[in-house]
Amino acid sequence: MRGFPPIQIFLLVLAFVVLAIPLSHLTGTTVPVRAAAAEVKGEKAESVRALVRVRYAHRPVTLSVRVGEKELIQGVEESPMEVEAPLPSTKDGVDVFVRATWPEGTPDTAVTVELEPDGLPTRSETRWSSAASLDEVITFEWK
Repeated sequence: MRGFPPIQIFLLVLAFVVLAIPLSHLTGTTVPVRAAAAEVKGEKAESVRALVRVRYAHRPVTLSVRVGEKELIQGVEESPMEVEAPLPSTKDGVDVFVRATWPEGTPDTAVTVELEPDGLPTRSETRWSSAASLDEVITFEWK
């Protein structure tokens, strides 16, 4: 004995509706949660605490790492060198100015700068020296 097709179609649609309601609640009818943004006071941009790490293969004679006008690393120590520093707002990216020199006869060598801001993933960039010197602007972005 066969059923009546309009009733079967109605029951099938009803089953889909009954399943669709809880499924829609489980799969994202809510607004995604976002981290609360810190308020900007006046015209000052928010700053973020970050760990700045510099690594190099050959020890340079001079090394300078700065963000804006703030000198983060000046002088040479053993690799890797680490310092905690406030960074300007990371919304538009952070420009890090790296300047280093090596003794004559040093082969082209790499300098890696890592930024590890609070609440954001670590970013790392490597630049190679040329003719025993390096003068670069490295832009770190978080999107």
